[in-house]
Amino acid sequence: MAIDFIKMMQQEQKNTKDDKQVEKEKNVAGAKPVAQKQDKKIYSKTSNSSKAKTPTTENGYVYPFSLYTEGHIVDVSNYGFEDGKTYTDKQISQIMLDHRHYEFAGEMTYKMFEEDNTLVATAKQYKKG
Repeated sequence: MAIDFIKMMQQEQKNTKDDKQVEKEKNVAGAKPVAQKQDKKIYSKTSNSSKAKTPTTENGYVYPFSLYTEGHIVDVSNYGFEDGKTYTDKQISQIMLDHRHYEFAGEMTYKMFEEDNTLVATAKQYKKG
């Protein structure tokens, strides 16, 4: 009796596979032909050069800014940063190390969010393999 049930289940699975295969064939037969791709135009970015450039990692970051690291904003107002002065990545890391923020001991990357005037510090991660 159990063997008959197993055979019946196998037959039902086979029937459902056949139905799915028929549906796929219908979809393939009814598919529209694909149009050939058109050549993409290459545009130069000369129009963006007229905008005022914001400070980058090459130039550094102009204080005052907020510093976001490890899920919270660090109050750096009493760490010795001077208003209007430009700080490089290494200088910011050194100042933070001097104030016992040891997560800055490794290689850090910085990204500035202009709308919030927030500098986000992220530690570089190394992967094995």
